[in-house]
Parts: sequence; structure tokens; C-alpha cells
Amino acid sequence: MSAPLDVCAAVVIRNGRILLATRRPGGHLAGRWEFPGGKQHDNETLADCITRELREELDLQVTQAFPLFSIVHRYPEKTIRLWFMRCELTTADNAVRCLEGQAAGWFAATELKNLPMAPADHAVLAWLGGDDPAASELLIADACGTEELRQWLRSPAAPRT
Repeated sequence: MSAPLDVCAAVVIRNGRILLATRRPGGHLAGRWEFPGGKQHDNETLADCITRELREELDLQVTQAFPLFSIVHRYPEKTIRLWFMRCELTTADNAVRCLEGQAAGWFAATELKNLPMAPADHAVLAWLGGDDPAASELLIADACGTEELRQWLRSPAAPRT
């Protein structure tokens, strides 16, 4: 089996809501909701990857990005290592411009369970919510940041950030 494909996913929380986007039309898992991001290019850092992906997909400018954790997820056709990156943006508002035909939105923690999520993102939300304590090949880079995200997901009314 080949090495997992490295993929970055943005964790952006503003005003108690988290940014999600759908997979682009016509692609793998089209229309499913996910943490926005994409594949890491050769010789690209994780921070460079998520900065590029958010700019290309949603016209967002990242000022800071650092890894929270990663998991390995196996699809029938490929295996990915999904790096969840906490991101800070330059804009003060929550305006997102979808540049690849996808949808995007800001969601409260209580709304996530009703969204049709991409399988890897669904597995991460289950793990973070405590429903799946045995996440596959988990690597935590920032324990405090990961716990903060867990607490946000478990809170009935997400705190304002």
C-alpha cells in the first residue's frame, strides 16, 4: 500500500461558528460538507498548503496557520493523512467567495450533525465529540488547541471568539 496523501483542512471559528464548504461539483464526494482545504504539493509546508487552498477555493487570506492534529482515513481508492490546521484570517467579516462552484457557510456546533459530511470529516467530528474514542492513526500536534475545538463542539451554544 502506498503512503497516505497529505491533505490539509482549515479550522476557522468566528463568532461561535465554524467555516465549512462543500466538495466541488463533479469531483470526489461532490456536494458533501467538509473542513475546507486540499492536497499538499511537493516541497510545500502545511501552513503554505492551507494558505494556498483557502485563497484558491474561497478567496480568503490566512495570517496564521498551525496544525492541531491529523488522522489517517482510508477510502477504497486512496488513503489520506488529514491535517487539521487552526487558521486565522485577515478579514474582519465572515465574507466568503466560493471560486470553484462549491457552497460555504458558517455553522454552529449543533448544526453539524445534520450536514451530509465527507466520511473523513464525519469521522473526525465523531472522534472530537467523544463518539469514537479510537481514531485511526491519530497524531496530536497541539493538545490545547485540539481540546479547545472539542469543547466548542460539545457546547450547546458555542462561545464567541
